Amino acid sequence: MFDSVLNNQFPSGAQAYAAYVDGSVGDQPNFAYIVSTFPKAYRLSIALYSSNNADTLDVEAGASVASDIPGWYTRQKQRGIQRPCVYASASAMTNSVLPVLGPANINRADIRLWTAHYGVGEHICGPGSCGLVPIEVDGTQWTSSALGRALDQSLLLDNFFTTDPNGTTEAELQSGELSNGKNAITIMSVPPGSSHHIAFGCDNGVKGQPPARIRVAIWDTGPGWRVQNDVLVDGTKGLTIVPFPNPAKTGVISVIRADNGDVVVGYVVY
Repeated sequence: MFDSVLNNQFPSGAQAYAAYVDGSVGDQPNFAYIVSTFPKAYRLSIALYSSNNADTLDVEAGASVASDIPGWYTRQKQRGIQRPCVYASASAMTNSVLPVLGPANINRADIRLWTAHYGVGEHICGPGSCGLVPIEVDGTQWTSSALGRALDQSLLLDNFFTTDPNGTTEAELQSGELSNGKNAITIMSVPPGSSHHIAFGCDNGVKGQPPARIRVAIWDTGPGWRVQNDVLVDGTKGLTIVPFPNPAKTGVISVIRADNGDVVVGYVVY
């Protein structure tokens, strides 16, 4: 699995990619980019801040702290994520993350643990490998310069993206591609209170295409439909993020292509 804050560093053809739903470094937030660019790969979303929903919570300096895990974990389980994931350095995993799991009644089988440990080669942290973590984790980010790029690479257990021995795929943030074609409509249902934004991304610049233009309508129980016309999605400028005016009451999103519908546009609700 590869992850980066810079979209132009991602290689094609990988089994899995990870990217952020928040942040302001490089191309962050860039989860919608990997959704639209690598539709057939596994995708893992990362939240720096525990107020945001994602598959993974980033526990490190400048992001979340271990005490944020229980509340964030509970919210993700309620959202339908079967095994929320926590990312931390190998030392922080041992000293900060693992000690909060037991008191919070978080069973090891119900959470994915993803460590960062550089300098000793490709491995998954555990007592039988590097010895820095007393239990085997689910994956390890073992380099920050994969392929000679500003790119992190991780080795994952085979069942990282499954929830049971039968191979059920782990849920992720609601994401996908808008329907193509002039006036094409895409409808998304959203459990009230589960999300706060919808982000759109495309790569129109690679073929010199104009930005995508869409109409975004958000339904809540206040005034009903809240409509934004002529929303531009321009990959040369990053993601286009539309916040929900009333997240607790938002239930449906309707998006209509207001252009010719030629540019592929990816979206993620978070």
